[in-house]
Amino acid sequence: MIYLTKQRLMLESETTIHERAASGDLTVGQVCRQLVKQPDFYSLWRSRHDKRMVTVAERARRDRQILALRSFHLQQIHRSALVRYLREHMVTGADRDLTLQEFYGVMDTRRAALAEHKTYLISASSQLCTNRLLDLVGDHRGLKLLQDYQGIYNEYFAMFCDNARAARRDSAYLLHGLIPDAKAEAEAVRERILGGHGLPSGQFAIKHYGS
Repeated sequence: MIYLTKQRLMLESETTIHERAASGDLTVGQVCRQLVKQPDFYSLWRSRHDKRMVTVAERARRDRQILALRSFHLQQIHRSALVRYLREHMVTGADRDLTLQEFYGVMDTRRAALAEHKTYLISASSQLCTNRLLDLVGDHRGLKLLQDYQGIYNEYFAMFCDNARAARRDSAYLLHGLIPDAKAEAEAVRERILGGHGLPSGQFAIKHYGS
């Protein structure tokens, strides 16, 4: 038995995007509004998200569907990490260019920034959708683990970027020795998420929003 059909997964996802776009939330709402207002971006998001929802829907057991959603959520954390880092740490100018070059090589940094912004909009939007879907199926422990992971991964990613920028300038990075521990901590939480820790037990119940 398939517990969540692809149609239900996409209905909930698209509803999430449009509801958040209409909300007053300055961060989440802005992401969704930008996505909705750019038809090419929205079409690309929908196509990519739809393909992954097909994969989720094909899982014939409840726990496998939840694990597929968790895995997809993790990927969006990774894909949106660079823009989150640049914004939250206010990395601009030459520092921003050096960081972008670490991931994009010799590509023009303006083009790299535009490409990364596009990736961020699509990934952050899908992450919002998986939040709703995991809440829909009652995976509250999974959501807490994912929230914890994002905080830990953001710290590791920031150290990685700061260290990489220092290396490009042939200078020392004071927190260099902490990077392996930060990476190991993130990987440990990731293993718990993908290993099924905290999967909801009992009868499978799906929420009905708005009812």
